[in-house]
Amino acid sequence: MKKSKKMFFMLSGMVLMAAAAGLTAYNLNEDARAKESAFNILEKFNSEREKQIESMEEPSLPTGITGEIVEETTISPDTPMPVIVIDDVPYIGTLTIPALGIELPVAENWDYTQMKISPCRYEGSVYKNNLVICAHNYSTHFRNIKDLQNGDDVIFIDAVGNEFDYQVEIVETLQPTAIEEMISSEYDVSLFTCNYAGNARVTVRCNRIEE
Repeated sequence: MKKSKKMFFMLSGMVLMAAAAGLTAYNLNEDARAKESAFNILEKFNSEREKQIESMEEPSLPTGITGEIVEETTISPDTPMPVIVIDDVPYIGTLTIPALGIELPVAENWDYTQMKISPCRYEGSVYKNNLVICAHNYSTHFRNIKDLQNGDDVIFIDAVGNEFDYQVEIVETLQPTAIEEMISSEYDVSLFTCNYAGNARVTVRCNRIEE
């Protein structure tokens, strides 16, 4: 009887170890795939954006935007964010976080399938100072935003080359059900991802740097 129990526990331990190894391998594979997907999209997006900037003249600016592209631009808060479509998916811009060494494309709309490729707009607009961006907890996406410090730079560049510079104000943890608290804040940009356990949302709040 004792021998049977010992064998049972040994087999159970081996199964658990195999399952853990399999999960680790799966996560590493997903991480690598996400990195490659985002990089490929980013290259295509940046190339298309450069072409648009080079060819764009004032009369062809998106409705509500006037002025010189990139340098001096006046944007109405109600202006829809312009997009560049890559592989049938519209993207609103790029997000750069120098402290984490990441630059990522941001999709116009979020869903779980798209989040396996890139961060997504969850709510709001950069022009209204209420943009919320979500991403998976991949190492090359938002896993390390928990390590950001007050004053770290966050840069968003829209689809027509307008740059918006922000600084981190606070890193906080919200419950998954705190949707209203997530989208209705006093901050200009919010970034969030799930924690490792998946039972909370690591949230980074940023405000725009006034020139």
